[in-house]
Amino acid sequence: MLMILKKRTEVAERLKLTLKITALVTVLCAGVFVLTWLSLPFPAERLEKWTVSPVISDVNDRPLLSIVGSDDQWRHPVGLDQMSPWLKKATIAVEDERFYRHFGVDPLAVVRAAGQNVAAGRILSGASTLNMQICRMMDDRPRTPKAKIIESFRALQLNRLMSKDDILELYLNTAPYGGNLRGVEAASLRYFARGAKDLSLGQAALIAGLPQSPSRYRPDRYLEAAMKRRHIVLRRMLEAGMITELQLKHANAHRIEIHPGPRIQRASHAAWFALKRRPTGGRTTIDLEIQKQVERLAQEHLRRLPKDTELAVVVIDIAESAIVAMIGSGDSADPADGLVNGALAKRSPGSTLKPFIYAAAFETSRLNGESTVYDIPISRGGWAPLNFDRAFTGQLAAAEALQRSLNVPAVLIAEAVGLARCCGILEAVGIPLPGDAQRRGGLALAVGAIEANLLDLTNAYATLGRDGVRRYLRIFPDETAAQVRALAPEVCRAISEILSCRQRRPRGMETVPAQDVRWFMWKTGTSSGRRDAWAVGHNRRYAIGVWVGRFRGTGRPAYVGAEAAEPLLAELFDLSNLRTYIDPPPTAPIRVRRPLPPPRELNQRLRITEPAAGETFICLNGSAIVHTQTNRAEGITWFLNGKLTRIDAIKNLTLPAGQYELRCVDQAGQSSSVNFAVIGAEVADAP
Repeated sequence: MLMILKKRTEVAERLKLTLKITALVTVLCAGVFVLTWLSLPFPAERLEKWTVSPVISDVNDRPLLSIVGSDDQWRHPVGLDQMSPWLKKATIAVEDERFYRHFGVDPLAVVRAAGQNVAAGRILSGASTLNMQICRMMDDRPRTPKAKIIESFRALQLNRLMSKDDILELYLNTAPYGGNLRGVEAASLRYFARGAKDLSLGQAALIAGLPQSPSRYRPDRYLEAAMKRRHIVLRRMLEAGMITELQLKHANAHRIEIHPGPRIQRASHAAWFALKRRPTGGRTTIDLEIQKQVERLAQEHLRRLPKDTELAVVVIDIAESAIVAMIGSGDSADPADGLVNGALAKRSPGSTLKPFIYAAAFETSRLNGESTVYDIPISRGGWAPLNFDRAFTGQLAAAEALQRSLNVPAVLIAEAVGLARCCGILEAVGIPLPGDAQRRGGLALAVGAIEANLLDLTNAYATLGRDGVRRYLRIFPDETAAQVRALAPEVCRAISEILSCRQRRPRGMETVPAQDVRWFMWKTGTSSGRRDAWAVGHNRRYAIGVWVGRFRGTGRPAYVGAEAAEPLLAELFDLSNLRTYIDPPPTAPIRVRRPLPPPRELNQRLRITEPAAGETFICLNGSAIVHTQTNRAEGITWFLNGKLTRIDAIKNLTLPAGQYELRCVDQAGQSSSVNFAVIGAEVADAP
């Protein structure tokens, strides 16, 4: 009996000692756990390591462009409210059925997994909760017992840091779903060409089953395996009471078809321009409806132009200072030229700068539309500017000179006002110039001897339409549109009225009744060698610019602004979404306080500049055409071989073979003469 009592006492003592040791170990473990918890807080910043695939959308959130993130993964995070309810239920059923009941680690799942693994003699289940899977993806550790302990610890911390719905949303936006797809939105778009919120029960179950083995169940490659996995997901949902037998039957009966969604790319040049400005993407000011209409008209216009012609178009909302449409080339899918954004290419703008040269003179009260300007032969530093038709008009009103885009008056105005002021106006309205613009362009700057791109040029015309206020051009609505006063309102209105369709009829609208032509102003331009054809204008609501040419810079006879670009511009201003319905109010004339001086050529001695003295002309079909020209434009009387003769408006003489003396006399009695010869073709060919 004593022995029994003694043994019982020893057992009791050992039990007490065991309990004490257990309690001590428990306290120590708890202490270590608390210290670790406090000293190693959850690295919340690692939850932001997953990059987002940038998406560029239009003003109404319609996608224009989507590209992979910096880690080459497709990831489009969306909120739980933007996911199908079936997707959330299916994921919980197959991945973590007690998700809303545990604290980040599921003890029951751990016990069950341990039993399964021991019975099988190998690892069949890891008992990972959604929390643990997020932590594993966050640190990307190999699957080892040590890693499992760390994941469990972090999972408990994550459960304290975030709500259950936030954890579920994070998982659904970061889990792998095959290839380089991360998150349910990217998977839904790739496999079913629809967003995650539009998934059916069967589609949601298929996607929910992928993260267990994304490469093995990837439906676009292994659809049969994916369907077997889907059946498992649906059975789990049934067992969890999430769906009924009838819903299971309907889901199984629904045929799954994989329709990979095409990579969206609309308004590609505008979208890439926006992405370059903001690499994270976002909602832009591009209006897809306007963009489509502009593209349609541009393609129709291209068919009327020579083969291999390229064009670019920019449309700017004047009030919002926002790009609403942009075309960079005729075919964005072209592997070579399609990559070039012609709206950003710097080219010679031709005569499209002239309105701002005149504005510089208007601004300083030295010129208005009724002022007299001169279109006469001049020479500056060996350069003798010519008009497009190579003829001169003489004395005329400034408004007519600008409408006819005469070169000499623009050069003389720039000379009188000063290049520095002209360059200052160009930069003020939004056309950036190189530091050596005055030296490099000289007076030829007035006729386009400096480079500009279509986007800046169109924005400059938007400044005219905004009564002289230049604003920072936006492609994202949340960008700040800083503004500065560039020109006086009355100057902009005067220039716009001179160049409006009320003063001349736009090309392509000659037969349209005047009352049906909506108000807009415009100016065309043609660069030297006919390399670039331009038409830019505004209707006080939108500013539109059109460029036509070839990216390699070779010219063509067809590339004339009035012929190749103006008709498209007129069609664009006639679009219902872009036209204006009210003419601007009439403008008062600019008061001229210090008129521009007449050109110095008016005070030079009269001289015949064509034909040259002693020049010989060859008869073709019995006569030769001799072009005549003096350094004066008006008040000239002509004599041929001593006889008074009439020289027509284009100053040509048609003459048979012979020797000639041509003499001219002005009203002051000054005269000039030259001798020339016209010979027959047989004489010219004689040895």
